[in-house]
Amino acid sequence: MKSYVRIFLLLCVTLWGTCGGFVLSATQYSPTTKWPYLYENFLDGTVYFAADQKTKQMKLNIHLQNCTLHYLDGDKVLQSNPRDIERIQIGNDQFIYMNGELVRLVKKTDGGISLVESVKADLAALSKGASGAYGMGTDVSAVNQLTSIQLGGISNLSHAQMKLERNDGKDLSLIKTYYFIFGDKIVEATRKEVEKSLGDNGKTKLKAF
Repeated sequence: MKSYVRIFLLLCVTLWGTCGGFVLSATQYSPTTKWPYLYENFLDGTVYFAADQKTKQMKLNIHLQNCTLHYLDGDKVLQSNPRDIERIQIGNDQFIYMNGELVRLVKKTDGGISLVESVKADLAALSKGASGAYGMGTDVSAVNQLTSIQLGGISNLSHAQMKLERNDGKDLSLIKTYYFIFGDKIVEATRKEVEKSLGDNGKTKLKAF
């Protein structure tokens, strides 16, 4: 147990100052309400399935409302069912599911502790200064501004049409949150949450670094 805590603390110290580091696929790229995706384009990626160890190559992107996986089927944009998916590789980025949402795997130790990054659209910022339609809250109104919200995993949206309209939307602010996963426990990677999770003994060790 001591070595387990030591690895956890080492991760905290090593990565504390670098947790702001994930850069989107292009320096100048900014997601919009018409293109609410993590990447500027759908990219070649691999989906790894847990049950039978099969893999599938597809054009992939991650929708920023609920961190869901979208893929291309011809010109159609579809949403993947997370069931049986173990992990996803897009370029150099590896993603796993955490509570049903895709998070980027930043680092994993031999002891099984993972540091992951969640990137989501800031819907609260999108709804500031906006009033919803009659009988509709501003948060719902903000969600409805996002293109390609999925219903039942199927979209009638054309990828080509989305690309044509991508610059017509509003810029999306992003919320980045980091978490430690160890075993079945998920802890937000902030000093407060880590210290609380480790207890008084862990807190003392953390402050000693």
